[in-house]
Amino acid sequence: MKVKLRDYYKLERKLLTVFLVSSFAVTLMDLWAPNLVRVLMDDIIPARDMNRFARSSLLLGGLYILRFAVSLFSYSRGQLMGNRLKYHMRNDLYKKILDLPSKFFNKNKSGDLITRLTGDLESSSTLLYRGLEDILFSILSIIGAVFVMVGFSPALTVLTLLPLPFTSAFVWLRNERLKRGYGAIRGKNSELTSNIHDTLKTIFFIKDNLLEGYRYGKFQERNEELLEEERRNCFNISLLMSGITFYNNLTQMIIIFAGGYLYIGERITMGVILSFLLLTNRFRIYLIKLMGLVDIYQRGMTGISRFREIMNTKEEESGKNKIEDPIETLELKDLTFSHGGREVISKLNITVNKGEKIAFVGRSGVGKSTLLNLIKKALVPQEGKILINGVCLSSIDRVDYLGRLGIIDQNEHIMNESVEENITAVRRDMDIEDFNKSLERSMFHEVVEELPERESTLPGSNGIQLSSGQKQRIAAARVFLKKPEILILDEATNTLDNITEAKIMENIHSYFKDRIVVAVAHRLDTLKNFDRIYVLGEEGVIESGSFHELLRRKTIFYGMYRGG
Repeated sequence: MKVKLRDYYKLERKLLTVFLVSSFAVTLMDLWAPNLVRVLMDDIIPARDMNRFARSSLLLGGLYILRFAVSLFSYSRGQLMGNRLKYHMRNDLYKKILDLPSKFFNKNKSGDLITRLTGDLESSSTLLYRGLEDILFSILSIIGAVFVMVGFSPALTVLTLLPLPFTSAFVWLRNERLKRGYGAIRGKNSELTSNIHDTLKTIFFIKDNLLEGYRYGKFQERNEELLEEERRNCFNISLLMSGITFYNNLTQMIIIFAGGYLYIGERITMGVILSFLLLTNRFRIYLIKLMGLVDIYQRGMTGISRFREIMNTKEEESGKNKIEDPIETLELKDLTFSHGGREVISKLNITVNKGEKIAFVGRSGVGKSTLLNLIKKALVPQEGKILINGVCLSSIDRVDYLGRLGIIDQNEHIMNESVEENITAVRRDMDIEDFNKSLERSMFHEVVEELPERESTLPGSNGIQLSSGQKQRIAAARVFLKKPEILILDEATNTLDNITEAKIMENIHSYFKDRIVVAVAHRLDTLKNFDRIYVLGEEGVIESGSFHELLRRKTIFYGMYRGG
């Protein structure tokens, strides 16, 4: 279902109503004040009636004070409405991003997604309340002011409005230039942001290789390009502001000279001239507001477009079937998958029964990680099937399936929450005994003893306070706590020392003896106790067998083992 912005307005209909009514009241007061000034100038002051003069002056002063109060209230309600719209949109967008398939994140940079959740939504919410107010009430005020002016003097109204079509055309043409200018600035700003993100992401590599000067040079290039685009746009902004000021001065001159002529001819009063000056000053303010909408509109519409792009992205289709019984078999049947026009996996047939442990080995690029991603349901087979207890994986409910799956991979998935929260994230209903056992089995208990706040220690952003080996022990602790029915090991111990690695692998074999284990490893010694090892090549499975069987054959696996 496509997202509609009016649905968000409906969520805040009370604030929207208050905002629109109060803004409309401000507009009416802006139109009424010049009429009150005219009466004061034409009727009350010439009559030298101090009582009426005092009452009218107090009324005018009270009107301006009331306008200030209502305007303040209107602005605060509008700001709050914009913030609440942003709150709802951000919640929905974040949830949508979490629900999107893994392949989406292979095509979209994290920096871009962060911008969509922060800067883009900030611009969108500004447009949704300020844009609404400025467009609606600026146009309404201009039309209302024209009617008031016509009521005062049709002739002076026509003369005063003569420059307006030319000014409108000028503003429109300048806005088109500004639109392109702001677009170019946003593009350069995005490049600069990406440059900063890349630098911070690789800061340790940069420092280790003395690349500070090189990266600073790249940053300067992007920064200078941004400055150049901003410099080009400065002239357009200055010309537009100067043009509107000139229009204001021109209309004032017309009112003074044409109004003076009509006043001398006794066709209008001095109060009418003063009222016209007040109303045309409002014209200038409304034109400036409309001009300011150019950037707000461009940024806001870009943000809304990018918001809709994500919200309208199709989510991964999840099957409806639940897994009723414990998982007994995992079967790959004629499994085929291509990537970048190259067939990575072709007609692969493997069956793994409960209690069996299998592994895939081979050089890089032969499809080992792809196989694991297919089993994780992160990728979808182009041909063939993956069967769980004889049921096609595509028809099985994703949440139900992943709840039975555990993964230790070579990536360091550490959140900036306490060590305990990092481990228990996979199982919130655990008890302290299960937690402590998971620490022991993953050999992480000895690390916890040395941490300043034990399990409550914060590991820092991306686990910066922990070593790679310690992070991998956390990943192991997670699966020991979760005890999944299918365990996937993707280079699960590649950062551990040999002693710790041997102990953890021993615990995996013992603890998951009645589970299905699927592994990918370059450290072939870790596969000694696996039931079957599949050696993959360009043409698929080259050979398979147990660790010792493959060594006895002295073929591909033997060469890999001796070469490693």
